Amino acid sequence: MFVVKKQFFLASSLLLTSLVVAPLTVASPKAKQHFDVARISGDITIDATLNEPQWKNATEVELDIVTRPYDNTPSPIKTKALLMEDGEVFYLAFKAYDPNPEKIRAFLRDRDKSWGDDTVGIKIDTYNDQRSAYRFLVNPMGSQIDGIENEVTQQESDSWDGIWDSAGQITDEGYIVEMALPLRMLNFNESKNIQDWGIELMRFYPREENLRISNIYMDRNNSCELCQLHTASGFEGAKQGDNLIIAPSLVTGKHQQRNENDEWDSSSNTDASLDLRWGITPDILLNATINPDFSTVETDSAQLNINNNFALFFPEKRPFFLDNADYFNSNYNLVYTRNINAPNYGAKITGRKDNHALGVFVTDDDTTNILIPGNRSSSVASIDDKSQAAVLRYRYNYGSDTTLGYISTMRASEDYSNAVHGVDGRFRLSTYDTFKFQYLYSDTEYPEDMFKQFCGDSSDTGCTSPEQAECEFANCDYNEKVLRTLKDDAFSGNAFKASYVHNDEHWHYKVTYDKQNKGFRGDLGFISLIDHNKLVIGGHRKWYAEPGQWWTSARLYSDWDITHNDKGELIEKELDVNASINGIYSSYLSFSYSNRDLVGSRIDKSSLAIDGNTTLFNEEQYTLSGEIKPILGLKLYANLHYGDAIDYTNNRLGLKKQFNTTVNWNVNKHFEMRVKQVFQQLNADQANVFTARLTDMRATYQFDVRSFVRLTLVYNNTNRNPNNYLYINPEDIKSHSKNLSTELLYAYKINPQTVFYLGYSDYHNAEQNFSDLKQNERSMFMKFSYAWIK
Repeated sequence: MFVVKKQFFLASSLLLTSLVVAPLTVASPKAKQHFDVARISGDITIDATLNEPQWKNATEVELDIVTRPYDNTPSPIKTKALLMEDGEVFYLAFKAYDPNPEKIRAFLRDRDKSWGDDTVGIKIDTYNDQRSAYRFLVNPMGSQIDGIENEVTQQESDSWDGIWDSAGQITDEGYIVEMALPLRMLNFNESKNIQDWGIELMRFYPREENLRISNIYMDRNNSCELCQLHTASGFEGAKQGDNLIIAPSLVTGKHQQRNENDEWDSSSNTDASLDLRWGITPDILLNATINPDFSTVETDSAQLNINNNFALFFPEKRPFFLDNADYFNSNYNLVYTRNINAPNYGAKITGRKDNHALGVFVTDDDTTNILIPGNRSSSVASIDDKSQAAVLRYRYNYGSDTTLGYISTMRASEDYSNAVHGVDGRFRLSTYDTFKFQYLYSDTEYPEDMFKQFCGDSSDTGCTSPEQAECEFANCDYNEKVLRTLKDDAFSGNAFKASYVHNDEHWHYKVTYDKQNKGFRGDLGFISLIDHNKLVIGGHRKWYAEPGQWWTSARLYSDWDITHNDKGELIEKELDVNASINGIYSSYLSFSYSNRDLVGSRIDKSSLAIDGNTTLFNEEQYTLSGEIKPILGLKLYANLHYGDAIDYTNNRLGLKKQFNTTVNWNVNKHFEMRVKQVFQQLNADQANVFTARLTDMRATYQFDVRSFVRLTLVYNNTNRNPNNYLYINPEDIKSHSKNLSTELLYAYKINPQTVFYLGYSDYHNAEQNFSDLKQNERSMFMKFSYAWIK
């Protein structure tokens, strides 16, 4: 009890101190600027030479303010942006001067991979309502970055891909970038004769100090960056045209798998599909797909999954779901489209009109995978049946500071259904303060026999439970996943999340409350916790260095949280303290300390009770991490974690050591090597429990901005000590496990939807030695798609 009071006192003291000491004065920001975009006519070739006469009449804007890491200081280098439009295309050019062009950081890269390079670009709020903005950046080699910034959800994503042109070249004076943004790919209010768009022009200048240079004054005391954009007028009578993209594609492949007789079983597959993207009106976009190839082409980043009770999260990569994905965001992750595996069709409508935003999509799926949540574990269940899924998301902007929303998700098959309905809101109480909430209600029905896939073998103990029906077959061992899915009838539940956040130049503090009761399910999303409510109080203090010092900013952070189940039984309470500092060469160093009380595995697996059925362990953990870019093209990252950790399999406290390293090395303009290493070890009762090693190596040769070849090797080497497992027969434990996955991929991309992929992948495994690795699966695949644009 003393520890709990002490932790709560420390966290509360930090919050109270921030309220009392936070500065009351606000620096006076410069007034917003307004400029007109020049109107031109005639052909423009995007080649980064700027030799057309139209560029002489373009609107010129200086980028002369360093907004990060410094507080709106004069830029040490000169940057000019040229803007013009012809009613159909928005043309931009940047003249980025540099006294030392040989130090320019620029490499040939795939789309959205140029972060950390020298880049220039633009942020555009086409509705000028401070809710969301497009972002377009280009490095000196012409490699593109594009994405969406959403002020309502406070999320930034590079997953959105537009079809636009760019070129770049390094010169004796620096570099030049030229961009052409077709208006057909932008959502804007076509009913206005003259457009007024929020605009920010940006340059990223990474040297000893990584400078963000802009044309606007960015007030650190205003947490809303989109609220500070300048206004650009022009585009008189602009129309989006037909805004139609039709993209047929063909996917073919052959897969082989070794059978029990050590022979290869082969299967081939060839499928044609059709994708359509149509601007029904200037405000409403339709995405549709028939018989799509919804597979991911490139290998996911490798993750260790050992001594972990919860399902892993993987990001979405498929274009149909990524286009305008921000329309479906909310405080909870209710739309996790990786759940939808192999649909026969999909259709999605997104649009904005005045203060209204709407998103709807429907799909069917040949398979049905469901995340089964809990408060001590989660897992994925499968139903051998097709399913249909649908989402409705609506948002209303009331004034400049209030956003209200509604969301419904549905997933159903023959004996299964899940529906979620909810409301949410976001209120900007002041320049510094924001309040958000979301309330959800769900109805769910599971197949009667779905629990069987989680039943273990309990032939020694039998299968009985005082609270549940008897098993329908012998030797079923109850556990949390069985109890969460053993449902005779439909059931319902609710979830609620609320947060208050203050953010000014020096202080950030927050209070959040998050509750999902035991009956709540959000099966189309990534909801891994239920029977779970959590309170968090935290904050941090920020400091900034003056220009020319070895460090640029520093932060001291702490939070305290406590978690219970629906019955008020304690699951976790935790105090975190973190100190970090950012410095030259894009470096940072961070140290964290965590002290938490956390319950282990349930003793009686047939009961969901926490009190009297679990052991409360106290963990102390330390983490040291850092990153630096010491020379051109080299990035080094390391993370060291040391401290107590629960051994969930054996329900005891152990000692965990984990060391992660990542090396990114651009050998030259074309060739990049990335190696990620993870070492994790758990000891308990003065002996080793397991040691796991993971190596993820990716070598990419980028021929130009359109094509590359990549080799991926993922090697997992796990050793277990069978004699240090308390409840499992040592003979049932694999003491050694090794597997190797490889992929060789060639890609040629004219734009995000006109692509050609050719690849080979295989999988090897062994129990003892690396030399014993044996190939068990192999595949060849090819994909071709062409975007017809009108």
